[in-house]
Amino acid sequence: MTEIKHTTKGNKFLVEYLNSPDISGEYHKADYRVVKLQNGLTALLISGLEKANYDDTSYKDYEEGSSTVKRLNTDVWKAFCSLCVGVGSFSDPPEVPGLAYFLQRMVFMGSEKYPKENGFNEFISLHGGTIDGATDCEHTRFYFDVSEKHLFVALDRFVQFFIGPLMKKDAIKRERKVIQREFRWGSSSDKNTKQQLLSFIARTGHPPNKMFWSNLITLHSNIDDDKLYEELHKFRKRHYSAHRMMLAIQARLSLDTLEVYVANFFSNIPSNWLPSDDFTEFKDGVSFNTDTFKKMYHIKPFSQEISQLHVTWALPSILDLYRSKPYKYVSWIIEHKGNNSLASYLRKKMWGFDVFCGYCDNDNGFGYNSMYVLFEITVELTHEGIKHQQDVLDAIFSFINLVKKTGPQENTYNEIYKIGKNNFRFFRFFSKHDDVFDLCKSMHFYPSRDYVTGKHIYFEYNPEAIQKCLDFLMPETANIMIFNSDFEINIDDPRLKINYTYMALSKASLEHWKSIEPLPDFQLPLRNEFLTNNFSTISISAEASEYPVKIHEDCMSQIWFRPKFYWPMCHINLHLFSALNPRLAKNAALLQMYCNVLKYLLLEELHPAVMAGFGYKIDVNEEATGITIQISGFDENLPSWLMVIANYMVDLVPFSKDLLRIMRMQQLKAHYNKFVEPETFIEDLELWLLKSGNCTHVHKYNALRRYLLEDFQDFIKSFTNNLYIQCLVQGNVTKDFTMSIIQQFIKKINCFSLNKEVLPTEVNEIPQGTSFLKLKNINPTNVNSVVTNYYQVGSASIELSVLIELMLMIMKEPLMNHLRNQRKLSYASCDLRDIKRILGYSITVYTQADKCTTEYVDQWIEEFLNSFRIMLEQFSEKELDDVKEGLRILKQHDDTDTLKNRVDRDWNEIMKRQYMFDRCEKEALAIENININKLREFFEMYTLDGSSFRKLSVHVVGTPKAVAVNAKNLRHSVYSLKELIIDDSRHNSATDHHITDVNYYRNTLRCYYRL
Repeated sequence: MTEIKHTTKGNKFLVEYLNSPDISGEYHKADYRVVKLQNGLTALLISGLEKANYDDTSYKDYEEGSSTVKRLNTDVWKAFCSLCVGVGSFSDPPEVPGLAYFLQRMVFMGSEKYPKENGFNEFISLHGGTIDGATDCEHTRFYFDVSEKHLFVALDRFVQFFIGPLMKKDAIKRERKVIQREFRWGSSSDKNTKQQLLSFIARTGHPPNKMFWSNLITLHSNIDDDKLYEELHKFRKRHYSAHRMMLAIQARLSLDTLEVYVANFFSNIPSNWLPSDDFTEFKDGVSFNTDTFKKMYHIKPFSQEISQLHVTWALPSILDLYRSKPYKYVSWIIEHKGNNSLASYLRKKMWGFDVFCGYCDNDNGFGYNSMYVLFEITVELTHEGIKHQQDVLDAIFSFINLVKKTGPQENTYNEIYKIGKNNFRFFRFFSKHDDVFDLCKSMHFYPSRDYVTGKHIYFEYNPEAIQKCLDFLMPETANIMIFNSDFEINIDDPRLKINYTYMALSKASLEHWKSIEPLPDFQLPLRNEFLTNNFSTISISAEASEYPVKIHEDCMSQIWFRPKFYWPMCHINLHLFSALNPRLAKNAALLQMYCNVLKYLLLEELHPAVMAGFGYKIDVNEEATGITIQISGFDENLPSWLMVIANYMVDLVPFSKDLLRIMRMQQLKAHYNKFVEPETFIEDLELWLLKSGNCTHVHKYNALRRYLLEDFQDFIKSFTNNLYIQCLVQGNVTKDFTMSIIQQFIKKINCFSLNKEVLPTEVNEIPQGTSFLKLKNINPTNVNSVVTNYYQVGSASIELSVLIELMLMIMKEPLMNHLRNQRKLSYASCDLRDIKRILGYSITVYTQADKCTTEYVDQWIEEFLNSFRIMLEQFSEKELDDVKEGLRILKQHDDTDTLKNRVDRDWNEIMKRQYMFDRCEKEALAIENININKLREFFEMYTLDGSSFRKLSVHVVGTPKAVAVNAKNLRHSVYSLKELIIDDSRHNSATDHHITDVNYYRNTLRCYYRL
């Protein structure tokens, strides 16, 4: 298509039309247009007008302050907008590391036209929207979504950040301290360890060397405010130019209307037409072509139990090879989990749980950019695998040599092509945050016709490119990292703060890996028999119910059914209740073990089905009284896949003692990783206190330490003896199909009914006043403290639920501003809590032990709630109407809503035995009846000094930095909650109670009722 220029209707701005994305298919109900403004900004417009009766709306109808806002003929939906600037952390000045990220934060803090520092955040939050941002290595993204009715005003506010951001000195001074605390918090996260070490060992002065966190922390200590102010404004003027910006915007408005919006607002962003930074000299992975990179590193994680082996290569960038995606072809073969695969071999040897292969990216461009690709193979090691590191590495290079020797296979590529095409066709949807957020970045990589498909679709077979990629995977250029918590390592490098050691790879090992023959156990993936071409949909009568209908119930099962005619997928959810006593930690631990072993054994057999579009998820239910099985796929193969799961459930025995041993070790690690994180530990403790029958991960960890093979064998023999089964079948199926497949499953399980009522969970009521529970951080090297205040409200009702949600929408931004910006705390959030239909809300705050005590944090939370009471008194009915509209948008679901989302909502109703499938619709209606007085009365009743004030304040106290530096995080065979409690009972009062014995406190609580 030839690109043309013409004048946009009704306005003065010229736009250039580029090739529009070519998205064909009956499941992509959107129109696209790509325009380039005179200042160089390129915009992808996405219109979802399907079934939306919008008028041809003019932007003038949306002017802020207009008393005659034009109403649309249908419900108002969300609009989505994201802008990506072609600059990131790789462009940080050497003397000011972290500047790109700092700028991303600062531009949102007021503009010349809208100077209120937190004004945009408040506006978006109060109108049912969210904001987001990310600084990658070469790109910076800004995102918001909002009620479509307010899109015009939101765009006006948003674009001002790129025209005239204030970035005042006092705001810079405050924000730098906030970011410094965030970096210090994140610097002890295991998630970032590998990237930090790779950045540290990259060539000095090269872009990837800028990314290790101690540099970013130093930024906010070594540079004075005036210098930072100057550098920040200089960096923005140099890089935030319209010609380096890509915009993606989606709404249920016409393309012409979206074009008018974009042209009128974004044409005002200035352009300097300067080229972006030239990274040519750093191409092809030269930043990692060093002896330091080509070594074996042993790394001790900060806190979590992690056992992994990583083999990483720095390879040339392949952004220009997106049409053939050669690295994805290679990674698809290496991480295949079917018969005779690398993963299958390592699992049979009991050395590895799983194998992953692909880009080492951390979702920030560090491992995939214009200069290089960090290509990695990761093995989740067992305890035995740690002992057999050399054997695992032998297997990896043996398999690589097999793939090299066999060479590219066109039939394999065609299969990957088909899978990619089906995944894009059926498993990707618009109108979601991730799509628009991702698209604006993709626009920097692909020509306009491929903006949407470029990342997902395989366009052409390129065997030469595939072979070239394979040839790069040489042992002599590889970096090897092994993560294990059992390593005794004490390297103290103040620049890096990672416990590691390294060793050179011997010439003998390198020569051995280069020449090792493919093991006889290995074979490349065979043709996938499960791939289907049948995507037909059944016809459903017009009278079919909009909600699930119960089609069967007896003493053994309850079956719910709902067809959905326009989608060729089916979802089957099963909930298997057992006769287990959930109060016993032993039962909860063994049930989790059963679930984990079942998933482990299913992985290899079901992998071809997963590649063909089958999905499954098997988990222990919330009460640890049974398991849930959720499967989905194209309906013609679902019965056979469900029977595979049933066969393993009834034939789990016999199995090897070695398998049980490694699964037990892995589960102990999983429990430990849960309670070693402060916020997860707090939530776990709260649920244990509030729900009878609940067990914490500490309890399950201790129980698993005590029970052996015989206990597990007895458990699995008895688990399926007596069951009650709840089912939901939804999608492209008939009622007869539903009855048949579920009855087959029950017959195969061959169980008896429970012969007793399934007892509901009891929820405990917190005493009036405040109950404090203060504990030490389980990890003595962790300096971070967390406080969660849980405010219990009462039994759920539709009105009560929307009251809390409205309150939290109004509260969110002022809370962040008060605690994070004014009190300089690390992070604050507020959330609705629904614990088995007992409602409440919580406020969680992070800080460091050296910053302030957790008692002060609690006081500041209450101080904020007092100020929020005044804010509500000043809040007008009109302001509340805007918030109500925002919440109403969140409650409504249009035809772009995925089947999976609908199934999840319906399944939640069945699992909770509420069966209110139209809950969102009822909540949307209830919102209309809420006025500001109701909201004020509710808040008064359930906050401090209110007649129904019930608060549980749980504190996990970090270790002071001076002590943490020399502490060791030693694992224990048994953990005691009692030993972790800090006794503050001397501060007890008539309204405040400090818990010193959690078991006694829990036993004194009374239940609300049986749900």
